[in-house]
Amino acid sequence: KIAIKPGKPLAFGAIKKVGAGETAAFIGLPGNPVSSFVTFLMMVRPFVLQAQGAGFKPPRTLQVRADFDWKGDPRREFLRVRWNDADGLELFPNQSSGVLTSCAWADGLVDNPAGMPIAVGEMVRFLPFSELL
Repeated sequence: KIAIKPGKPLAFGAIKKVGAGETAAFIGLPGNPVSSFVTFLMMVRPFVLQAQGAGFKPPRTLQVRADFDWKGDPRREFLRVRWNDADGLELFPNQSSGVLTSCAWADGLVDNPAGMPIAVGEMVRFLPFSELL
């Protein structure tokens, strides 16, 4: 289990080829589409880049004004948001992990720490998809 929302469960391990002593990495993603998408961006993409020798740099983040309220969750959350005409971020109305249209609609993710509510006007950590894809 990983303590992010959406995004659990995640499986990671190595598979050994019998008799050859070789191993291959194994990563199992969650079943819900948004959970798989977020988990891939946050966990798998850095692993693949490192395995390819490309190295990994954490994505640049922006501090952007939230034009929405959010109650928070005990887990770290990645909320699907997009820029609005007032240069703030608006929240996709349905943050369910089964609603993949939220990812197509969004410009990026708000990385919200565990247990932190968000009030209209607060600055939040925004991860634009242009930094993640």
